Amino acid sequence: MKKLGIFLGYTPRQLVPHEGITRLLGFIVRGAVRAGDISVTIAGPAWLKKDILNLLDDAGVPAGSVDIITTKGEPYLIRLWRVWTRIFQKSKPRKLKRNRLFRYITKGMRIIVDWLSHSSFYVFAFGIILILILTLAFTLPLLILATIGVGIYAARRLSSKFRGSRYYRAKNWVMSRFYYILSTIGPLDTVQSHELNRLVKLLNRRRDIDVWYVPSMFWPEISRLRGKVVMAAPDIVFYEHPAQYVGPAEMRTSERMSKSIAGADQLITYSDHVKTSHIVSRHNVDPRHVTVIRHGFVDMASIERGNGTKQNALDVLHNYLKEKEESFPEYLRGFRFDDVKFLFYSSQIRPHKNIEALIGVFERVLRDHYQPVKLILTGRTASNERVWKLIGERGLQRDVVSLPSVPNYVLAALYRLAVLSVTPTQFEGGFPFTFSEAYSVGTPSIMSRIPVVTEVIQDQALLDLMTFDPMDREEMLQKILWALDNRQALLEAQKPLFETMSSRTWEVVAKEYLDLIVRSATEQKRTRPEAKNRSKVR
Repeated sequence: MKKLGIFLGYTPRQLVPHEGITRLLGFIVRGAVRAGDISVTIAGPAWLKKDILNLLDDAGVPAGSVDIITTKGEPYLIRLWRVWTRIFQKSKPRKLKRNRLFRYITKGMRIIVDWLSHSSFYVFAFGIILILILTLAFTLPLLILATIGVGIYAARRLSSKFRGSRYYRAKNWVMSRFYYILSTIGPLDTVQSHELNRLVKLLNRRRDIDVWYVPSMFWPEISRLRGKVVMAAPDIVFYEHPAQYVGPAEMRTSERMSKSIAGADQLITYSDHVKTSHIVSRHNVDPRHVTVIRHGFVDMASIERGNGTKQNALDVLHNYLKEKEESFPEYLRGFRFDDVKFLFYSSQIRPHKNIEALIGVFERVLRDHYQPVKLILTGRTASNERVWKLIGERGLQRDVVSLPSVPNYVLAALYRLAVLSVTPTQFEGGFPFTFSEAYSVGTPSIMSRIPVVTEVIQDQALLDLMTFDPMDREEMLQKILWALDNRQALLEAQKPLFETMSSRTWEVVAKEYLDLIVRSATEQKRTRPEAKNRSKVR
């Protein structure tokens, strides 16, 4: 039996459920398990144990069919970080807390009304006695809370008067320097490195894993693993957009990536562009040690809940919004999407994803061309200051809707309900998942004309029809307007592309990965240079 190890070194919160690399890993593991003759081991730091189990559950892989190895215990810095995030980074906005208080008050009023509706003297008398007891019990705590509340309110009003003062500017200066120092030191990187070294020592005690698959280029510790290392090299995005990644954290990441590339025996990219421009040219890697394995077909119809109709998708979405109502803005509470048209972009919020340009173009679609549509994003807009500010300045808070980290079945419902999928990204390492995700549930797509797209779409007429220059907002606007008016024609034009892509299942992709891994196990091991001699990214 072939024995495959998967090495995961992500820091807490990096292995996000239902997104990007997590879903890709799920497809690969599921394909390997279904093959029947492959034993799979997944290894990672202790803090990833829950994330690994979630990954398997989301992929439909029984946890017992995979061997999971993690380190024991979490470093104290990680524990302190978890406490910090629980105390200071609560995501629920203030309005939601107020609304919860109002709901409690409403429930209390209903109880009182119900009590006063009884005609029994004994029920009424018991209620009076209970109210007196509760009043006496809560008077002192309420007075204390009221005093604290008044004090906090007064302190906030007082502090607001100092916002333009030297004190306030000095405080901002100190905090900005503090965060810069943290970014320069990279405490999380240090903890990660120590923990991965522990993990490597633990794994090297086993001799039953011949080949390790490593899905990221950020962990140079893999060079010390026994057996071959086949590493995914999705892309090095700051080669394409260097001005957007210039901080000390990015420089540190660059060095780790360079060392990781040098420490792998085989590399996998998702496109010829990344292989040639990022790996071979920039790192002088022998092209024979780099294999292009393109993404597989993502069939959202297979993971939909129900019968695959629009009404069923609406039920799924409405139930999800109801279930998670405290996590969303108040106006979404009870909001119905039955007759709402919306553009949809499934992506995280990152500089090269071109979210700001999409929002700007969407505003013109809505207000200059009077198209009654909304824009739904799966990125967390509130966590990005530039995007959040843009939405607020343009008055688009109710038109640009953020539904982050939705489960796959809800993502399928959103794709089915969308009038159009729009992918404005300036760069991707492989052909965007968004096309097959959308088309598999009957939604057409338009997307950026970037190298990984032109590699796959060879039909020039189709390329002209469904793609746009991501730097040209006017072309993006015109393609969106045309697609809204010619939705069915676009679907028909994209059918041959979809049929070609749909033959590339994730079982096929997994087999290509596994074939490469098996071949790598029999080939001569690359000479791995010592860390101190490894070249840095140029």
